Amino acid sequence: MDNKPSLSQYFGSNEVPPASQFFDEIGTSPTDMIQSVYLGDPDTRPQTTATGIFPQNMTTSFIQNKMPQEMTFTNVVPTVSGSTAIPAASLPDPSTFFDTIGPEPQIGSIKSGVTATSVLSDAMDGLSIKNQPIDKDADRRRDAWIPNEDAKKTLLKAQSSPKGSFFPEREVLTMPGIVLEEELADALQEVAVKYLGVSSAGIHGVVRAEHVSRDEAGLRELLRTGYLRSAINLTATLISAAGQGAGRMHRPTKHTPRSLQLWLTRFAVMCRIKLYEPLMKEAEPFGDFSKPDMFYQFYPDSYENRTGSLVPFSLRLLIAELPMHANKPEEAMDRLYAMLDVIEQMIANLNEGKIEDGTGTISIEDQNESLRLWTARQTRVLHSIVNCAIALKDYRLAGNVLSSLGAGAGAGAGAGAAQRRAVASALCRVALLAGHVRAAARHCDAARDLRHHLCPTPDVREYVDLGLIDIAHGKYQDAYNNFAKAADQEPTNIMVANNLSVCLLYMGRLKEAIAVLQKAIHSDPERGLNESLLINLCTLYELESSKTNEKKLNLLRMLCKHKSDTIPNVLECLKLT
Repeated sequence: MDNKPSLSQYFGSNEVPPASQFFDEIGTSPTDMIQSVYLGDPDTRPQTTATGIFPQNMTTSFIQNKMPQEMTFTNVVPTVSGSTAIPAASLPDPSTFFDTIGPEPQIGSIKSGVTATSVLSDAMDGLSIKNQPIDKDADRRRDAWIPNEDAKKTLLKAQSSPKGSFFPEREVLTMPGIVLEEELADALQEVAVKYLGVSSAGIHGVVRAEHVSRDEAGLRELLRTGYLRSAINLTATLISAAGQGAGRMHRPTKHTPRSLQLWLTRFAVMCRIKLYEPLMKEAEPFGDFSKPDMFYQFYPDSYENRTGSLVPFSLRLLIAELPMHANKPEEAMDRLYAMLDVIEQMIANLNEGKIEDGTGTISIEDQNESLRLWTARQTRVLHSIVNCAIALKDYRLAGNVLSSLGAGAGAGAGAGAAQRRAVASALCRVALLAGHVRAAARHCDAARDLRHHLCPTPDVREYVDLGLIDIAHGKYQDAYNNFAKAADQEPTNIMVANNLSVCLLYMGRLKEAIAVLQKAIHSDPERGLNESLLINLCTLYELESSKTNEKKLNLLRMLCKHKSDTIPNVLECLKLT
């Protein structure tokens, strides 16, 4: 009889596939999916140099180490507990392996209280853009999108009608409105008052929407400091001022880049704190953003001679991925492939020397810039498709898409080798998800060979890949040794600490496993107090003793001292009843 410890025996489901018995939650849960796929828009941030696109000390989640660690959700590890009570087999498991496979502009470090990067970073940057110099070519390439045939007819009518004589039918209008009308309270404060009392909870200063200016600057401040529910409350105020607030759904309204940027911010924050039901309802009127009033041409009096979509690309992608959060990855896959079709058509037009929508010619310099932007966005959509495929457990499709990304990375050293190495490492982890340990080892060897073009010695990514393969073979001591080497290179890497702790648990060294996670929290509370680590530590507390309440309350006190309102469900993380 095989008596090797397996976390699935303690916390898993009997229906978990064989490859997953070692990993309760490889990748993110669908609730965290929107954070996992981000390459960035080169049009909104400075482009990195080729040597800076892929840092050599990548973590297992492939997120740049300059990001606040608690924002990575570090779930690409064998975690001791899932974040929900739903059996792992019934949940999509989209991966965070692929965040930086492809050209990604550098993102500046944000205060650690902020939520995840990617879409929220896009939203914050969009809110900051004011009084920028006019660059018609840059505006055109950023806003480019090809309307469908029905939309083209309406747009042509809008542009050709005399001023004041165009009255569109309701069927061609996008008519959103706010569904979540009630003010959201500070969830951490409520839990702290309940379990610690008013005096102890007071350590955590509550910031509400009325404490900041009622404009984009106030919204950015709430996002920067991590008061997400207050940020949602403020978006409601600002969107209402734009005529799209509560009770306005299904009523005609005018759209602007600012109003859609506010919707992007609202949806990104709602997704971050898992308000999926109202988010789905509020997003429904937008559909796939194909209606003509989503284009500048619909408003010739306001945007003379300007073409393209009003919709930020990140908002388009967020809504395409949204069904995955509602356990409908097939629908998300359809939406993503529809996006990909349009992008590929625009790239084909650019390659023919035309502008994105196929009308007019383009200069060589403009063509190169447009191709750089739209191939990066194409890669970003392909990453989302990979995540969807993993949610559907279609590992063959995930592998094929990743292989195509690797083939398109180019030969030689530098950025090409770094991207191909990232793809090889991602393929290693997809193979582990599928239970193909030998294939995972081959991809790991390929990644190691490519690493030699970049640096002479192993880095964190390589040690983590080796450690995950060791776990799949049941070699827990070897896995621990590899993760320990990774920890030597990045002592504050929370994902590595999680891996070390789980390996110790597999080896029956429970107290040491607890000590590793406690050290990670106390040495860097800003990073250490994240969802996955808190869930793991509280689960280990429960394994150690039935008297764990005071230890959990100490964690709550630390949350009150160091964190704001960024953790979606504090009770769930701390396993408080």
